[in-house]
Amino acid sequence: MELKKGKVAVLFAAAAVVVSTACVDVSASNDAVAFTNYRLKPCYANTYTTSRYRQTTNPDNKWKVNLAYSTEGKGSIATFWLAKANSAHTIVSGTHNVTQGSGNHYFAATSGASRSNVCLGMENNNYTTAEYHVSGYWDEETD
Repeated sequence: MELKKGKVAVLFAAAAVVVSTACVDVSASNDAVAFTNYRLKPCYANTYTTSRYRQTTNPDNKWKVNLAYSTEGKGSIATFWLAKANSAHTIVSGTHNVTQGSGNHYFAATSGASRSNVCLGMENNNYTTAEYHVSGYWDEETD
């Protein structure tokens, strides 16, 4: 009988942990995830950061990018977008030109970005055979 009571107590304790864990509110925050010395390849070739999980289902929960530095020079422009972290890097936002040194820029995603691993895609904003390196910050969701 004592062994049975012990098993019941363990089961109740385990159930309490599961229920309390399920009720924890995990919310997004406005982070500043660094991307450092990423190569903008020649001829519009794309570059991607490592992925982050976008937990929201709200496309209006904006993603953010800040182009802090470019070896192309002050005030240079690069194009950024949000992409799924799959082999095709499916685009799940619009593409946006961002000027170096202009601060944080916030953009909506598509519903395809909901509850999925996404990465920041980038390319030079104009066709050139030169390559540049950029650094800055991004966040997959900000609310």
